[in-house]
Amino acid sequence: MTDAPADAAPATGPRPAPVPPDERVLAAGTTLRFVLLLLLLAAAGARMVPGTVWQLLASSQQADKEAACWLAAGLDPGAPMNAGYVLFTRNQSALKACAAPYVQNFDGVSVTVGALLVVAVFAVYWLLPVWKARRSRVVALEELDTTGRLRQQLDELVNTAGLARRPRFVVDPVMPRVGAVVFGRWRDPTVCLYGGLFATSDTDRGRFRAVVLHELAHLRNKDIGVTYATVALWRVFLVLVLLPWAAVGVKNLFFTGTADARGQFAPFNTHELVLGLLIAVSVHLTRAGILRSREIYADLMAARWGASRESWNVPAPPRSGRALPRALAAFVELWRTHPSWELRRTSLTDPKALFALDALPLFITGLAADILVWQLGSLPFEAFPAKAVLIAALVVGIGGVALWRAVVYAVLTGRPTPPPWPVGLWLGAGLIAAELLGPRAAWNHWWPNHPEALLILAAALVLAMTWTAQNAQWWIASWRGRSLRPVMAVGLAAASLALACVLYWWYAQGEVLTDGWPFTTAGLLGSYGMPGLPPAHISPLLEVVAVVGVLPGTDNEAHSLWWAEVLLWILPLLALALHRPGRRAKWLAEVLPGAADTQPNTDVPSGSDAPPPPPPSLAVPPNAAALPGPGRLLVSGVAGGLLCWAALAAAKAHMHTPRPAAVRMTGPFQITYLMWPILVICAAMALTAVIVAAVTRAAWLLAGLVAAGVAGLIGMVGTFLLMSADGCLGPFNVMTNTCGWRPGAVWTLVEIEAAYTLTLGTLVAGLAAFAGRGVGLLWRRARAGLRPAAIPPDAEPPVAVGPPRRTRRYGARVAFVAAVAAVMAGAVGTAVTAAQLPGSDSGNAQPAESMLDQTTSAPSAAIALVQNQAWAAVGGLDRINELNAAQRDFAAAMGGAANATSEDQVEAELRQVGDTCERLAGATRRADEYFTVPDPTGQRLWSQLLSGHQQLTTACRNLVERPDVAANGQAAGAAERAAVDARSRMVSWLAASGALVRRTPPR
Repeated sequence: MTDAPADAAPATGPRPAPVPPDERVLAAGTTLRFVLLLLLLAAAGARMVPGTVWQLLASSQQADKEAACWLAAGLDPGAPMNAGYVLFTRNQSALKACAAPYVQNFDGVSVTVGALLVVAVFAVYWLLPVWKARRSRVVALEELDTTGRLRQQLDELVNTAGLARRPRFVVDPVMPRVGAVVFGRWRDPTVCLYGGLFATSDTDRGRFRAVVLHELAHLRNKDIGVTYATVALWRVFLVLVLLPWAAVGVKNLFFTGTADARGQFAPFNTHELVLGLLIAVSVHLTRAGILRSREIYADLMAARWGASRESWNVPAPPRSGRALPRALAAFVELWRTHPSWELRRTSLTDPKALFALDALPLFITGLAADILVWQLGSLPFEAFPAKAVLIAALVVGIGGVALWRAVVYAVLTGRPTPPPWPVGLWLGAGLIAAELLGPRAAWNHWWPNHPEALLILAAALVLAMTWTAQNAQWWIASWRGRSLRPVMAVGLAAASLALACVLYWWYAQGEVLTDGWPFTTAGLLGSYGMPGLPPAHISPLLEVVAVVGVLPGTDNEAHSLWWAEVLLWILPLLALALHRPGRRAKWLAEVLPGAADTQPNTDVPSGSDAPPPPPPSLAVPPNAAALPGPGRLLVSGVAGGLLCWAALAAAKAHMHTPRPAAVRMTGPFQITYLMWPILVICAAMALTAVIVAAVTRAAWLLAGLVAAGVAGLIGMVGTFLLMSADGCLGPFNVMTNTCGWRPGAVWTLVEIEAAYTLTLGTLVAGLAAFAGRGVGLLWRRARAGLRPAAIPPDAEPPVAVGPPRRTRRYGARVAFVAAVAAVMAGAVGTAVTAAQLPGSDSGNAQPAESMLDQTTSAPSAAIALVQNQAWAAVGGLDRINELNAAQRDFAAAMGGAANATSEDQVEAELRQVGDTCERLAGATRRADEYFTVPDPTGQRLWSQLLSGHQQLTTACRNLVERPDVAANGQAAGAAERAAVDARSRMVSWLAASGALVRRTPPR
């Protein structure tokens, strides 16, 4: 497992003081990173194995025909992704019917291969320890320790480590290094002592104890099983999954098909290969980083058990003073699974490396998470919420745990709290890098048309991480329980759900923005299902409505997680409500050894006005942030809510009309009636967040969100009252002039507004808080420039080194708790009511394809040619021939009826004509269900052909029902000639365009 501590030279000097904070506070965060790697490897294998199997076993002829169906549907490999999606939705049913006979299914083979891979993983996991402990390399300790003296020492160290099961000890006599390694399965571990360590066990017992305790610490931390399981999974994935998949990808990129076909799909195939390389890099770097941190954890635990710290004084090679060698050494260090001895030595006295916010692990986390999204792309649409929650939980969990640890370390050591926004930026940079390097955003292009849309992901992560850090500061200052783990878990869950709401919107709808703005205003407004939207009525307000219609909050169904955004201001508000100044923090006993024995109970009986006795320095976190006054935030929120009410009244008055019945059913009026309150509430929340964040120094984002949330809740209540009492408010009447209290009629609107307010309003308020923070900093800097010896503009309030003086009385506390409870109950009740309304119209907008711009750009001449050829080859020409045969049967039956000499013959021939009518109808229906022609000219001729045969079918049926040769017979003959002419023009165009040349379309 490790070589620690080894080859150390004895050193003299005082032993360093013990580390004040316990490095095991909260969670290490490495387990979540292991989970991310395991999920990434499993999902990548589940996607790569079927692809490799298909490439190896599929028939090229069948594959060419299936590809021809896609080309016949109008899919252009070089077209923007949105245009291709529009064409796909136009011909979706026809494409499914065309490709069905040519689909090659190898699911059984893929499942068998997957099962064999799982068996291979277990076999490697089982055989790795056997290989390391083979008889030709190691010998049992008992064979060399004939006196039993060393075994007695090892038993003592096992008892010191508190292990329930004694590991097996072996010796590698040919290894001269003074070190050891632990390996094996989690139920049967083995500690291998190197020959150098065995030889010096008598002469240098201090080093021997340090090395063995370090290895036993790995067992105590349960590192072995997870580590070797990951090694087994990675080796099997690399050799049996990734390498064959990459070989097939290289073959497709450079050798399969013609040069033209390879060039058409070169961007997609290249992105796929790059994605495989990114998987390998991210897995190795993440695994190396995890193992390096676990080495430091093992060092600290061994030192806590009494290992001599002098054993870590290993001479290090001199460092170069030049920048390039230092950068190269740092780059090489990233790929190693063991930290440098200098880092391990300094971590014994200050484990800041375990609490640091390193950029590379965060970047790799974002990279791996986005790759995992691509590998899970085959999941159905119904699984989008679960996928969004999974990705958000992993990203927020890894980044959030790191932030919580960093904040706790800063609070306990009196150091400045690290800024959280770089964490979000590095996570977002990883996501964006994977989007740009992989095929997800660019698809079959080298670069997406609008990569700037990916900044939405970075902004969401910066918001989530900043909220997480500030939420940690508030809960560290207010929590007095025995452990911080519960509040950390709740905080990370809230941030994960809030981010999952944004990710769900992005996966389901927002990511199309990387290809450009795909929606039309008329399409977006029409998706609301409201009548009449002529172009003259598309005012600037409706343009804003069209944009808002594709932002988070559009989907008001519960699975879109719109309700989760309210947690971003409810949870901080709860921290303020639970804050109890003067009470000791019990969780300090878990973090600072001995704190529990030095903290007297400083609780003051309720109702007492006397100040508490002076507590020791550990009665509260020594550097905990001072919480803002909750009353100020509630007052700010109420002020924002009252401002929102005034704006809502002004908007209603502006919409007032003396004759509402004349306009209330028009589409523009209804959409304005619906969206005005939403826009006003979101604007009021943003303005409240800007002002509160500008005047707040510490935790400005939480303060802005709490105030904005209260303002939004009050605004929703005002909207409900105005809508329910419409008709009784004089100039504020909008929909009716009849006075009455009608709350049941506005529940659907309340549901829509709740989704928008809690989702879009909260996100807008969060971003506005950043703007307010910038305004506040600029204002304070300007004031500081005018005053000599002014306080630095970005200085935070003094730290809380002890319980503040209790000036609030019991009645004030009860009033505050009641106010917080009322606000929380109102928010929860509104969300639950809006989510569970019976008979409400869930989902005010239709799917995105109904809003997309239906215009598509013309393909290149080469693509147009193969599309037309594919259209004719996979069924177009067959349907023309079927129409021709049905028309000939009709003509023959008509000739027979015209030549009949008796009534019986006429009746029999008319029955023949009736049969041909049905054959004409069936052939016309099948032709109409076929693809539209990719070429506009061909589609126009195809539409004329279908129209002509539909008219011929109608004329044929009329003739059978009313056998009037003079009238219906002539009409049928004219329709037949028109159908024949249309078919001739279509065939002539196919021949002239080259579509009748049978050529295998490119794949």
